[in-house]
Amino acid sequence: MKSLQVDVAVIGAGTAGLAAYRAARAAGANAVIIEGGDDGTTCARVGCMPSKLLIAAAEAAHAVGKAPGFGVHVDGAIRIDGREVMERVRRERDRFVGFVLRDVQDIPGADRIGGHARFVDNHTIAVADHTRVAAKSVVIATGSRATYPDSFKALGDRLITSDDVFDWHDLPEAVAVMGPGIIGNVDRRESLYGP
Repeated sequence: MKSLQVDVAVIGAGTAGLAAYRAARAAGANAVIIEGGDDGTTCARVGCMPSKLLIAAAEAAHAVGKAPGFGVHVDGAIRIDGREVMERVRRERDRFVGFVLRDVQDIPGADRIGGHARFVDNHTIAVADHTRVAAKSVVIATGSRATYPDSFKALGDRLITSDDVFDWHDLPEAVAVMGPGIIGNVDRRESLYGP
């Protein structure tokens, strides 16, 4: 097993982890960044960035619906193409993630460690079965994921978390959003089909 000694070990290569790594390096610290999943960020992959793309589509539809009140008339009914909406969401989401991936690739290879981190003690981290990192300080920036009660599993494939929404290829006619978190609040705030 490879052993490293560093000033700062950052667990998570998303937005917060990248910022922590850069701040440590800018302060002159010897730092590494550890990522056990896909490089990237919750915000760009399944969080606020793709959510805002859905909100922008909803706001565009809402503005068209309100346009006659401003003397602007659209002939015919408003038609929302869910496939086009979701294609744009996925395309832009992938572009955002690409920026983050580029930032991760700009980190020297010796400072990037792939694998799940596990604390051995307060200052020692085992990464997968290949690296042991002794660090004066550790930053945990692992992002988040949706959770739900076990009883919800009975819903089967009708149970969709916010992590799943941005891989849809079409918009559903209706969806119930549960959860007080930031993504749940953003997703339920606007609807392409009305309040």
